[in-house]
Amino acid sequence: MLKVFLVEDESVVRESLRNNIPWKEYGFNFVGEASDGEMALPLIRKTAPDVLITDIKMPFMDGLSLSHIVKKEFPSMRIVIMSGYDDFEYAKRAIKEGVDQYISKPITKSGMKEVLDSVKEKIEKERTQQGYLMQYQMETQEYEQLQRREFFEKVLTGTMPVKDIYVEAGKLSLDITASAFSLILFSIKDKEKPFEEIGSVQYCRALEELMSYFLRFPAYILSRWSLNTYIVIVKGEKDIVADYVEKGVSKITEICEDKDDKIEWYVSAGKPVERFSALVKCFNLVNHAFACRYFVQDTHVLTEDTTAKYTSAQNDGSIENIDSSKVDSAVLKGFLSTGTESEIGEFVSEYLTSLGDALKSHVFRNFFVLNSLFAASSFLESSGVSKKDIDENLFSLKEGYEIKSKQVEEFMVSLLKSALELRDSASNKRGNKLISDAIEYIDENYMNESCTLVDVAEALSVNSSYLSTVFSKEMDTTFVKFLTAKRLEKARELLAKERMHTADVAAAVGYKDSHYFSFVFRKMYGMSPREYRNQNS
Repeated sequence: MLKVFLVEDESVVRESLRNNIPWKEYGFNFVGEASDGEMALPLIRKTAPDVLITDIKMPFMDGLSLSHIVKKEFPSMRIVIMSGYDDFEYAKRAIKEGVDQYISKPITKSGMKEVLDSVKEKIEKERTQQGYLMQYQMETQEYEQLQRREFFEKVLTGTMPVKDIYVEAGKLSLDITASAFSLILFSIKDKEKPFEEIGSVQYCRALEELMSYFLRFPAYILSRWSLNTYIVIVKGEKDIVADYVEKGVSKITEICEDKDDKIEWYVSAGKPVERFSALVKCFNLVNHAFACRYFVQDTHVLTEDTTAKYTSAQNDGSIENIDSSKVDSAVLKGFLSTGTESEIGEFVSEYLTSLGDALKSHVFRNFFVLNSLFAASSFLESSGVSKKDIDENLFSLKEGYEIKSKQVEEFMVSLLKSALELRDSASNKRGNKLISDAIEYIDENYMNESCTLVDVAEALSVNSSYLSTVFSKEMDTTFVKFLTAKRLEKARELLAKERMHTADVAAAVGYKDSHYFSFVFRKMYGMSPREYRNQNS
């Protein structure tokens, strides 16, 4: 029920309106009254009515002055002006102040009902449109996240010119104006299940808590970085950015550390920089520390000190003192499981530094090379890559047993690039099959309102987040935008060929609410379904 507030200096008139108008019957709740604008203003601020009915001429503060203030503070509040003066100038001023209705005294019950019905219709129509807009924005939010991720990748890898950064940020409605910036990288992975499967309760709960926390504060801009990794841009005044970074890292630790038996997690954070474009340098340092996650097990918060401590501990130059876990095939397989091509350089650098002078030994070098080859081969076989492809791409590397110590880095980079290409090729084949199955499901079920990302993921027995990520990558659009385009294209066919009512067309393409269907149709094509039918029938 809508709230209404009355301002009238004549007590007899005010009491008559308050007592004789059946407010509830007309759909309104009478929340207060006052004798002039000055008395009314604090009460209006307290009750926040939907409709203000005010006399135009009153002592202390008249109705137009009150309307001027109210419209600034409450832009959506509807205002009805009452006047016993047949004065055109007042009417013009009332319109200028954004008044919705102008009613002359004496006021009858039927006259007030007519005005209230008109105002009520405007409010309900406006709220319906706002509701549709909010729903539409929520449905397209996934696409905005995809664009946001691509934007951050270009900025942090230094591939976007500075002059373009602020233009693109504006298009994405990203506020990147601040005195200082920093960033946090964190990864979270379910120990029990692969990413494409529905995660454990502990994993899902931890991820939900993390998303909720970083989306709550304007100082953080959250974006997915890869399947298991997220990036948080931290912005604010110079003296508080470091505090926000520390709080962010502490929150990640708090949420994840009591679930260590169920999830694998790591976090690394940077030092503040004064320009958004300078985040490239910040990212490089953070990514360098973050690369250590493939070598450590018990250290979850990765810093420059972690890197220095880890490498120096492995650097005394003798084979006997090498920590065998650093040559363990699990380290390499861990990188091949979640690493990206952009991380190869950092990974190889850290990996080889950790081995110190041991690589100068011909025997150890041969062992290391063969161990790396067989670890990559074993991983790729378990990922569905054929033995023929593995033999042709990995074991054709010419260096083999004769590799020299100065060539190890080049060999490892080449090995990992080849392995990741094979991994991604196999993943793409699985992804293509998944996308093909998803599109087939959409084709068969788009007319059902329940055809959602979660429904499709459940039908295909995969994690909805995984399906969303793969779909966006392979189709260069999001699931929701693809489904919406599919539905509206079918709707256009029906509107052009069939003499169906808009509500029937909406139901036929999966929209229960015909008004929302019309809203989305107009957003897409710039005209209503009826206008489209008339233009194409």
